[in-house]
Amino acid sequence: MHLKVRLLEFKTYSLAVNSIIKKYFQEKTKMVPSRYHDQYRKNQISTSNQGRLILMMYEGAIKFTNLAEESMSKGDLANQGKYIQKAHDIVNELSLALDFKKGGDVAPRLESLYQFALSQLTLANIKTDKKALQAVLNILNPLLEAWTKIYDASINTVQDEAAQPKSITSKC
Repeated sequence: MHLKVRLLEFKTYSLAVNSIIKKYFQEKTKMVPSRYHDQYRKNQISTSNQGRLILMMYEGAIKFTNLAEESMSKGDLANQGKYIQKAHDIVNELSLALDFKKGGDVAPRLESLYQFALSQLTLANIKTDKKALQAVLNILNPLLEAWTKIYDASINTVQDEAAQPKSITSKC
């Protein structure tokens, strides 16, 4: 029963994340025809597990915040606004995906970090403030590192369990 609930949560979360990532990661490259690039991204998203999707969202928010900062340096207001909006949307989705029932003390703390990041992104967009973007990166980069460690540990745990013998006599 618990597994069914987790799978249902995963499917719901995956659909939400999938639509966000699809919307915001469709940056076209000149080297790869867009049709193949889009298919690659769809495959990458649809075959990723929940932990990997979270990492992809953090990576995307950081990428777009950096691109907004570059655009700001160039005086390119159109791209600055576009990239800030993309980063804002991703952080907002991370915030909306929090589960306060299962998250314990961590969920409210993440929520306040996300809300601060959202306010800084808005400030950066309104006032063309690089310090506000830097504040967002100072939040997102350590969170990405932490989630990466959690993800790597979960992958190692699954691999360790798979490597253990399945014989019933090994448990005696």
